[in-house]
Amino acid sequence: MKSFLIKRSKIYSNVHDLIEDMAKEIVRLESPDDPGKRSRLWFHEDIIQVLEDNTGTSAIKTIYLMCENEVELDESAFKKMKNLKTLIIEGSHFSKGPKYLPNSLRVVEWEGYPSEYLPYDFHPKKLAIFNLQKSCITSLKLTDSLKKFLNVKILNFDEANCLTEIPDASSLLNLEEFSFENCENLISIHDSVGLLDKLKVLSARGCSKLRRFPPIKLMSLERLDLSFCMNLKSFPEILGKMENITDLVLEKTPIIELPCSFQNLTHLQTLEVRCCGIFKLPSCILTMPKLVKISAWVLEGWQFPLDKVTSTVSSNVECISLAFCELSNDFFPACLTWFVNVKELDLSRNNFTILPECIKECHLLKKLYLDYCQFLQEVRGVPPNLEIFSALWCKSWTSTDMLLHQELHEAGSTMFYLPGSRIPDWFEHRSSRGSISFWFRNKFPAIALCLVPGSMFATSPIYPIVIINGNKCKLDSRNRNEYGGDHYLQVESDHTYIFDLQKIKFKDNLDEALLNNEWNHVEIMYTDANNHSMLIESGIHVFKQKSRIEDIRFTSP
Repeated sequence: MKSFLIKRSKIYSNVHDLIEDMAKEIVRLESPDDPGKRSRLWFHEDIIQVLEDNTGTSAIKTIYLMCENEVELDESAFKKMKNLKTLIIEGSHFSKGPKYLPNSLRVVEWEGYPSEYLPYDFHPKKLAIFNLQKSCITSLKLTDSLKKFLNVKILNFDEANCLTEIPDASSLLNLEEFSFENCENLISIHDSVGLLDKLKVLSARGCSKLRRFPPIKLMSLERLDLSFCMNLKSFPEILGKMENITDLVLEKTPIIELPCSFQNLTHLQTLEVRCCGIFKLPSCILTMPKLVKISAWVLEGWQFPLDKVTSTVSSNVECISLAFCELSNDFFPACLTWFVNVKELDLSRNNFTILPECIKECHLLKKLYLDYCQFLQEVRGVPPNLEIFSALWCKSWTSTDMLLHQELHEAGSTMFYLPGSRIPDWFEHRSSRGSISFWFRNKFPAIALCLVPGSMFATSPIYPIVIINGNKCKLDSRNRNEYGGDHYLQVESDHTYIFDLQKIKFKDNLDEALLNNEWNHVEIMYTDANNHSMLIESGIHVFKQKSRIEDIRFTSP
């Protein structure tokens, strides 16, 4: 089903189970001469007949209609269905709405509900799920109706384009999920929506005319979605500590700043900001104990509160991604000291010209991405424990010698992708034939591999293939490598790639390919996704502190 409730709700997974049960029930339905005698109606021809001819009975408990037909509804069609518990309608087009709906209903999903109001005497005390996606309901007619839904747990008005206001919802004491996504004419939300104690999911995504969101004190809230609210300039104030939200995404809103009360999201772990123009990070971010990941993408500017935080303050954030944020050289001295605990830093596609020496202060940094930083000219420092460094298409950076020093790679575990095409002199063995070979005895040696695609090489994913004594040793897909997928490397022409071959894990058949107490021949080849051989210049360096050099040969022993 297409409904919000099935996609997002644990409760709605039960509805999905119910629909499966209805499918099984088909095989033992009563005789088809009178569909009104059945407890469950599934076939759209039978349902349309009942709704148009008003032949329903109290025996009917479930209706599931999914078709694109036009339905000339008899306004009193549901009046006799006093035991109807589940009503699901998707895709059908009704000429008018019902004058009656049974109070016995527990689940209502009516996509495109055709009336602007609900029946005045509809008082469903046991209604738990109410979905009027794409309905014609209006806020004026909705106000009194909400007071009747004391036990509703899931309420959905997605794409209800006649809805201009979310009225007083204080009577919805058991509401757990409330969604009014893409209501393009919604301009107002009653303050009571921000005070629903049991609410777990709240989504106003895509409400393009909404200018204000009420303050929130939602102790049970797990997910808040305000993305694509194109006129929402302020993030809602948070009136008390909210411990259940762990992830927050803001995408394409004009919000430029988070309030100080943002720190009341005490268990927030991930903050993502995308396409939001100028955005100011609040100083409280540094004291949020659980926040470990900050991700921003395509911002006109990323501002830090320089005047409010001392240099001695640092956060627990471990992963920062600030791609497309127009960062300049000023970013580094102002901000890196606050994020001394960062382990992964993505600064791709930014405007700075220098990676300063202060980057060395990030002692825990293991992954650093500078891809497509077109103005980068100089790298003055390297974090001491860096393992992955990617600087693809940094066209202005011409001197990469600091990143090619043997000492930087000698301990192993490094994976560096750099502009320029040369295999460092400290690689003992090299080949330009598209494959490289060596011999070893005893254990598989610890080696680094350097790849240099030629200037005519087309961008392509390549797959290293390791052949030992004529046996192709498959890589273990359970151990995904660090370069982006199941053991492939996206290579570009005029770049140098250095990585530790030990990062590649073999399946159990490695031992079967080895010869005991004899020399083993290893050939490393490179293929594309179609298993075609790729011509790439390559080199091998042996980590001598991890391998016995006398157990390795580059010519046949």
